[in-house]
Amino acid sequence: MSAKLAEIQTQAKQLGSEERAQLASFLLETLEPSDSGDVAQAWEVETKVRWAEIERGDVQLIPATEVFADIHRKLS
Repeated sequence: MSAKLAEIQTQAKQLGSEERAQLASFLLETLEPSDSGDVAQAWEVETKVRWAEIERGDVQLIPATEVFADIHRKLS
């Protein structure tokens, strides 16, 4: 570990929990790919496609209570 990293870690430990959370969020954002705009656009397209399928009746919706009950049965 570099001296610079050790210094930053020491300083980070002195921050309050809210500030550490903000720092952690910032650091994670710097690790994300820079094409996040493309990802957001792809999700927008996907949600429109899925909503159209729902409106046309092409898919069957399952209530969340049934989904979670099924998961619980499978994990038990």
